[in-house]
Amino acid sequence: MPAREQQTCNPNLKAPLKLHRWLAIPVIAMLAACGGSSTQKPQPDSTPEITEKQEVKLTAEDLLLLAQQSSFDQAQVYQLRAAEILAQEGKPDAALRLLAKIHAYRLPFSLQKRFVFLSAELSLGTGEGWQALIALNNTGNLIYDRLSPTEQMSLTAYRAHAYGILGYHEASAREYLLLARQQTGQPAQQAYEQLWQALLNITLNDIRSLMDSEKDDELRGWLDLARVRKEAANNLDQFNAELSRWLRHWSDHPGALALPRDMAFLVEISRNPVQHIAVFLPQSGPLARAGNAIRDGIVAAAVDARAQSAATPKLSFYDSNTMSLDELYRAAMAAGAEVAIGPLSKNKVTELQERGALALPTLALNYGTNAETENNQLFQYAISAEDEASQAAKTAWQDGKKRALTLTPASDWGGRALTAFETTWSEQGGTVAETAMYSGKTNLGLSIEKMLEVDKSERRWRRMSQILDQKIEFEPRRRQDIDMMFLVATPATARQVKPALAFYYAADLPVYATSHLYNGKASPSRDQDLNGINFCDIPWFLENDSSLKRQIDKAWPDETNRYGRLFAMGTDALQLAGRLRMLQALPDSKVYGATGALSMQGNQTIQRQLEWATFVRGRPVMRQYLVSPAAQSDG
Repeated sequence: MPAREQQTCNPNLKAPLKLHRWLAIPVIAMLAACGGSSTQKPQPDSTPEITEKQEVKLTAEDLLLLAQQSSFDQAQVYQLRAAEILAQEGKPDAALRLLAKIHAYRLPFSLQKRFVFLSAELSLGTGEGWQALIALNNTGNLIYDRLSPTEQMSLTAYRAHAYGILGYHEASAREYLLLARQQTGQPAQQAYEQLWQALLNITLNDIRSLMDSEKDDELRGWLDLARVRKEAANNLDQFNAELSRWLRHWSDHPGALALPRDMAFLVEISRNPVQHIAVFLPQSGPLARAGNAIRDGIVAAAVDARAQSAATPKLSFYDSNTMSLDELYRAAMAAGAEVAIGPLSKNKVTELQERGALALPTLALNYGTNAETENNQLFQYAISAEDEASQAAKTAWQDGKKRALTLTPASDWGGRALTAFETTWSEQGGTVAETAMYSGKTNLGLSIEKMLEVDKSERRWRRMSQILDQKIEFEPRRRQDIDMMFLVATPATARQVKPALAFYYAADLPVYATSHLYNGKASPSRDQDLNGINFCDIPWFLENDSSLKRQIDKAWPDETNRYGRLFAMGTDALQLAGRLRMLQALPDSKVYGATGALSMQGNQTIQRQLEWATFVRGRPVMRQYLVSPAAQSDG
């Protein structure tokens, strides 16, 4: 039995790789594969008796040579064993490339198991989901009923994890429910915790729809609890009433027997809520318009909460452009504030980082320039291009991409986004094949042609024509060593990219972009040229189910065109200010807001988990509504 099959199921995949020991192939096998017809080849699922003198351990290269000289079925066996050796040598990417070529349905059962578990462990261990799901949902499904209970649990855990990192949260939750039912005690409870996190990543509208159609009673109970968490979390009085109703109705449910920790903490917060918040925002100066958008978002969220009979904190606003930090805190303390929101200026946030202590717990609305701070009362929350670029790198890697082109603005913020992408990309093992930066004077088409090396193809054609002194039939080709492009661009620039890629023979090249190409307002007629581009953005712009957003769009139609994300930031800042204790006490907990699923990092910065969407017919379509990669075959 492979070592993986003997391990306790671990959904988080933190354990080091423990791969099946490769069975040495005797020299006689190589001789049989390479020529002599009188020597019988070993069967795929058997190893001939090996004597001490015969035994020779072949390299992965030896096995691939054997595969070239063998029958089709025997070649699959040699390729699998070569992949196992590459994995043992610490070469997971090379092993995965080889596994992707194997026709696993031609392997015997015992080797199919090794193929599935090796594919899943290597893929998920390197942060990928596509190749894992393809193996799990094809060969894995084929052999599932023949696996031992422990092996079935491992396969289920892998599948749940793969769905989750690819953004298919409903499918992930269903796998975790199956995993919980396969186990008892603490392992089952851990599976329920993973199920809970998966459900909370589903939009509120989708949770409501799933509740209406769900046949599984236990899952319907979890969905109802997730609805309470997401629907009533901004109104703690309503939250308590809804949770009490849920506990009465679902008294025997696993969630009632062990209430998720974030739900229990929200109950605690409701008993001692924040009563007064000071807001430090620029009301004058160069950042005034941005500050006003955030302020209006905060006020609109408070008014909306009061309209729903929710208790809201008192808000006191101070101009951070005209007052020093000391003056701001003195005024806030004198007014009786318990928490501060702001400042917005990067310089002022950096000054806060350098202080040993603050008069109030403070949610700054930018990142300081220092990477670390020892100030445990400072929390940093920002909407930054760097965060989005890092998430683009992670998502592209999870999708199985390895070599990237990058196209970013020749500006300070474009440079920061490029650096963030390259850093995260290289940390995962990705390679940037070529980088291009553009400005208003750049011919974007020529830049893309150069990156794709179509011009080199044309130069080779002209040179050959001159050498042969005759006209040669020719079709230009782009380079074939890339599998994606990372893009940072405004809508007007982004609309030029896909047509240029198509013109230069790269219409099929996947593009991953930041949110800058979309202003939150669908324009199908103008955005047809964005079709196929994958991009990350805030839930407020993609989920279309926020009555608060509709109210803000109506009240400030012009401002939301430019500052829509800052209005959303204001609504989340108000909610975060009352949830800092929960995020600090429960590192895995999240606030599900307008700007993303918000969690706290070790350095007390707020991390935003954004939604991913793809333009289809000029409109953004969220990733979970697109075809699952699991529909592909593993051969």
